[in-house]
Amino acid sequence: MNIVFVVDIVLSGRGGMETALALIYHELKQRHNITVILRGKSKDDTWEERINTITLSAKINDFIPRHILFNMYSAALANVFKDLSADIIVSTGAIGVKASAMAMKRLNMQVPVVSWLHFNLAFYYQFFEDLRAADGHLSISEGNLRDLHCVFPEKQNKLVYNPVKFDNIPYVNRAPHPVFLVVGRLAKVKNVDQILRAFSPLQKECFELHIIGDGDQYESLVELSQQLGLQDHIVWHGWQQQPWDMVHSATSLVLASETEPFGLVLIEALSRGIPVISSNCKYGPGEIVNASNGWLYEPENLGQLTSILGSILRGERPLPAPEVCRESVRSYAVQSIAVRFEQALQDIATHRAVQQE
Repeated sequence: MNIVFVVDIVLSGRGGMETALALIYHELKQRHNITVILRGKSKDDTWEERINTITLSAKINDFIPRHILFNMYSAALANVFKDLSADIIVSTGAIGVKASAMAMKRLNMQVPVVSWLHFNLAFYYQFFEDLRAADGHLSISEGNLRDLHCVFPEKQNKLVYNPVKFDNIPYVNRAPHPVFLVVGRLAKVKNVDQILRAFSPLQKECFELHIIGDGDQYESLVELSQQLGLQDHIVWHGWQQQPWDMVHSATSLVLASETEPFGLVLIEALSRGIPVISSNCKYGPGEIVNASNGWLYEPENLGQLTSILGSILRGERPLPAPEVCRESVRSYAVQSIAVRFEQALQDIATHRAVQQE
């Protein structure tokens, strides 16, 4: 199968979308011809290594009127598609869906277009009409799948999850003293300030909090940690190309997001044998975290989070075994997800062919 991925935003090169796309690319590449069309050059193109990418013009941007944007984008895509013999097109966003469908009409080609959205569906509420141009949708969580069935009941909506690298991933040692991790963007939606506030009543306890990541909240978070008296407990690692290489021992990973379409970092931690603590936000964490591998707390309930952290610090809450943590997420290994991905694309393509008969 000739599969073409269309990325309709300019990527930072450091996000979860790049990780998921690279993993699924390399796995599918073993059995299919894969091309990735980028709307613009990634800010950090390290993730593109060994990936067959085609980058379109930087003139295609969100600052031009929508009708001009779609005309330019679809024309640029059509110019590429005509030489690719695509069997199916997978777009990571709503604009890419519509522009790809328009490109097919320009070329008078009957190629299915599918969305693979990496944010909760509510994020795209202004673009639902663009998404209706898709023949089907790939969902990365059960919650998102339910939303897709509600908004696009007439479409082929398939649950594929997101992949993680599982083979040759070593266990992370359990820390001899409590070491908690925060891994990810320091952005408002991640609520790292809530994690700091939850640790504040525990500052007399012995623990370390390692924060791996960067973002526009960094300076305010450093200032808050000083105000809360936590500065001696925190190690700021900044952004790291390979964040897990910085983790030599750990007690638990903590995630406080107000929304997570999937929760990739939870699975990355669990696959290394690290228990997790997460807000029970929409949608991913509640599908990943359970009594066997960690703890959920209600979003905004800092008292509940502090209670979980405190009971771990005092040794009152046994940690799940590393092997149990890893086995709890084995189904998300990229090999398994690639099989789901392939089947979903085949089903959508078959359904479209039947409809056209």
